[in-house]
Amino acid sequence: MPYPEAEHLVVPYLKYAHGLYNILVIMLFLFQGWLGLKIRHGRISGNPQEVKFVRRHRKVGPAFAIMGIFGFIGGIGTAYLSEGEIFEYPFHFLTGLTISCLIILTFLISRNIRGRESPWRNPHYIIGIVIITLYFVQAYLGIGMVF
Repeated sequence: MPYPEAEHLVVPYLKYAHGLYNILVIMLFLFQGWLGLKIRHGRISGNPQEVKFVRRHRKVGPAFAIMGIFGFIGGIGTAYLSEGEIFEYPFHFLTGLTISCLIILTFLISRNIRGRESPWRNPHYIIGIVIITLYFVQAYLGIGMVF
């Protein structure tokens, strides 16, 4: 940076911005998971949910997936600017990388779901649960770095 003092002023706020952004992403993924569970329970019980839930789940899923990937990219940028390398926090980095890969995988799997008895539904469901679980692990690791 041409102004080193600016680095000391901006980087601490980037860490908080990264954390707050990803808290939002976690909440959106929880909402998406809740929609998916509503749809799944309705399908399994024989009482299909309203079409609006299915449409909302399908419509916002790709946007939330992109937001999750951007959260990881933002974390890489923040780590690089603050520490000079991206592997300063290896567990946080690897968890974020895993989440990003699983988001991509579940997005690709969702593209193959066709019909009520699609064999892709269970992998989509399981990977979604793993993503949300890893997001909580990731948040714990991130909070540990701030304090």
